[in-house]
Amino acid sequence: IAIEKDYGSKLGIIVDADAELARLEAEVDRCREAAEKSAAKLTASRSKAAKGLAEQTEAMLARLGMEHSTFVGHIGRAEGLMASGADTVNFLFSSSPKFSPQPLEKVASGGEISRVMLCLKALVADKADMPTVVFDEIDTGISGRIADTTGQIIAELSEGRQVVNITHLPQVASKGDTHFRVFKDAADGRTHIELLSPEERVVEIAKM
Repeated sequence: IAIEKDYGSKLGIIVDADAELARLEAEVDRCREAAEKSAAKLTASRSKAAKGLAEQTEAMLARLGMEHSTFVGHIGRAEGLMASGADTVNFLFSSSPKFSPQPLEKVASGGEISRVMLCLKALVADKADMPTVVFDEIDTGISGRIADTTGQIIAELSEGRQVVNITHLPQVASKGDTHFRVFKDAADGRTHIELLSPEERVVEIAKM
């Protein structure tokens, strides 16, 4: 009986192959149409958001001493549908109005990339309602007044969430509420972290 059922099932597949293939092709077409509609909505949302993101990023970059910079979120068409939609997304940047925006990673210096990343992380944290944000030396390549403004922006970001910031700059470190010192012990070769008292905080920031 089991053999009969097995052969019957296989025979049914052979006999109904054309009909089953047509059904599956129709299902593929239906899924593709639904995916393309979803991708089109996502493209429209991204295009709308890109303009606002650029304006907010440029405004924050101006605070960081880059008043003449241009930032663009470029939405392009991918070769086909992907899990993330039908778009390619690239960030274009120019630090001077004399030059047209180019891919960020190709034209920005280390300090410029640090400032752009700070702006993007701050904006994303607000939109995504992230409870904790970690900055690992986001202030690389900057100093002086710009470092002080960077610290202010990070402090503002911490008003609505927890911010953990690793820094070597006193201008940035001084804006924190709680401080830890990270150091390597020569005796055991291990890295340690310790909570600083208010008095120790003053000493460590003065050392920086």
